[in-house]
Amino acid sequence: MARFFRQLAFLLTIPAWMAVSLGPVDANAWIAPPWIDKIALMVMEQKNLSTSGNFAPYFQQLEVVSEAAVKGEYNGKRKGMNRFLEMLETREGGISADAAHKIFSAVVKSVPYAVLLPLKSEDKLDPEEKALVERMKRFSAAIKDQDERAALAF
Repeated sequence: MARFFRQLAFLLTIPAWMAVSLGPVDANAWIAPPWIDKIALMVMEQKNLSTSGNFAPYFQQLEVVSEAAVKGEYNGKRKGMNRFLEMLETREGGISADAAHKIFSAVVKSVPYAVLLPLKSEDKLDPEEKALVERMKRFSAAIKDQDERAALAF
């Protein structure tokens, strides 16, 4: 009888050992950074508050950025966020300027600067990086102008 229990215990440890050894080494390797979730929540909020506009392209682009982040592709994250900001600037999908500005504000507050802005002097930037810097400057100036006009309205 004791032999039966030893054999049973041995047989039960084999599947457990296989499950542990075949599982992912690092559970965090599959998790996207929290800043992507913050932006997605802001897009969802603006979608729910808006009466018009198509927000689906924004969620799709965030999915692209999320996949790049999970894979650890730094350039993928940067290019994905560059495209996301371009979409906000042109208000792709017919979203309102107010929604675009609020989403942009969430992006600036939550995305690491290394992803948003190149960490080199402006004279050493490639054309894509220069476009990103210019886009950030234009968008920031538009939001500052909007905030100043709102303050004067009171």
